[in-house]
Amino acid sequence: MVNNQDVIDWYNLGWNKTGKWPVTIDTSLTTGRYVWVWETGEEIMTSYFKTFGVDTEGFNFLKYWPDEKGMIPNFLLPKSCRVKYIEPAPLTLRMLAESARAGKWLYD
Repeated sequence: MVNNQDVIDWYNLGWNKTGKWPVTIDTSLTTGRYVWVWETGEEIMTSYFKTFGVDTEGFNFLKYWPDEKGMIPNFLLPKSCRVKYIEPAPLTLRMLAESARAGKWLYD
């Protein structure tokens, strides 16, 4: 059975190798001080689902990494092309650990 420390160790090994920031079971990958861009988020989640054998059904990537604005600021774009900012939902290591124990994604 997967425990919280297994998920923390997996995360540290892949994405916090130098221990640059403190990691706890409540560390969020999408909110707070140390967030990841969606490309890295995709890499992390692909590794997570494969490593822990979690069923991906029900996982909504865009809930945690919503579409990002482009390089041109909204105020320079016509109204029809403006992108509304969507706050990402927190995605914590605790959520990953609980889903790993269940074998399926529990949060969407």
